[in-house]
Amino acid sequence: MSADLSRRGFLAGLAGSLAWASDLEALARRVDATRPQEFWSMVRDAFVIPQHRIYLNVGTLGAQPRVVIDAVVEHTRRVAETYPPAAPWDLLKAELGELLGGDAAGFVFPRNTTEAMNFVANGLDFAAGDEILTTDHEHIGGLCCWQLAAARQGLRLRVLPLPSADAGTEAVVDTLRRAVSARTRVISFSHVNFTNGLVMPAREIVRLCRERDIIAVVDGAHPPGLIRVDLADLDPDFYASSPHKWLLAPQGTGLLWMREPWRTRLWPTIASGGWDDRSLGAHRFNHLGTLDESRLFGLLAALRFHRTIGSDRVMQRIRQLRDRLVDGLTDVRGLSLTSPAIPDAAAGMVSFRIAGRDMLELQRRLSDTEAPPGTPDASRRLQIRTRVIGEYDYGWMRLAPHIYNDETEIDTAVAALAAAVA
Repeated sequence: MSADLSRRGFLAGLAGSLAWASDLEALARRVDATRPQEFWSMVRDAFVIPQHRIYLNVGTLGAQPRVVIDAVVEHTRRVAETYPPAAPWDLLKAELGELLGGDAAGFVFPRNTTEAMNFVANGLDFAAGDEILTTDHEHIGGLCCWQLAAARQGLRLRVLPLPSADAGTEAVVDTLRRAVSARTRVISFSHVNFTNGLVMPAREIVRLCRERDIIAVVDGAHPPGLIRVDLADLDPDFYASSPHKWLLAPQGTGLLWMREPWRTRLWPTIASGGWDDRSLGAHRFNHLGTLDESRLFGLLAALRFHRTIGSDRVMQRIRQLRDRLVDGLTDVRGLSLTSPAIPDAAAGMVSFRIAGRDMLELQRRLSDTEAPPGTPDASRRLQIRTRVIGEYDYGWMRLAPHIYNDETEIDTAVAALAAAVA
């Protein structure tokens, strides 16, 4: 049987799980300003999150909708039947190219951003004394790969302190420009900082790299599904991401996009059949031996789930919930935001500190807390999932809502936080 027919048969097997999509699309076409709650309630029903759990940590891992879970399980079952469909490489590349504005041939599918960043750091040629610039807001997955390369090859790694979150675009770019030297080979930075949701001036930083013949490596773990991404316009050398965050794909789904020249120049980190076949371009980096292809079908289902709801609608909803969260947090005693105060400078995540409070202890309390009076089912205990940014000794708490949250959950979380502080 052809690979195309095998894929069609597999997707047909998910017809029951996908049935909600036509209903959702129909509702989306007729939804207006007076009926948004009906729409978002239907979206919430597509997830399996228990009602007493308020999940505000999509910045680490997004909750998978049923259709994604079903896609993974169905493929796993097909493998057990020894009749798995062919990996949907071309479908995935086409869908991601449309969503992210990148040349489809440039996509590679490692397991996460960390693995993608390691592919880059391990695959570049350096000379002893070459320099890598990065910032003090990088996730360890985007930092440790450069620490390893520096230790192994005698490179200089400089971690630059960024200006305050509200300092503005020019201050960030100037910080990097002043640090560039004749030995700088790479600037590695996050598109959206995991620490506080700051949207970095990625386009301007990539242009700086082009002017100085520096390799631009972007840790894009967060933007896909959160903000608009146009790889053709951004034009970095490498862009790494984790669709298991804001795109709500399964764990173990990562992506790496590389600019055309690197598709034949970058050394593979994992060598398997075709590693030296330059005619394969970037696809030779997908030759990793036996892998769990169920995650690829889960990623495909997640992309179609996102497309069904609509990128603009998803991004607007996340913005609404984040703004409501910020408004509520400003009334919590002793709380000060560490995320940008300028709305356009921030995306999805809200970070803060509270004077005199240990955020890890506060996190433990929120993970098992009484529902504030007046909230639905106030007799039950709540599990509010948060993230503490302990990296770089920041000690901030980070909250990150998504489309499976609603206004009531945001208000309940803020009330529980205020009560715990009081």
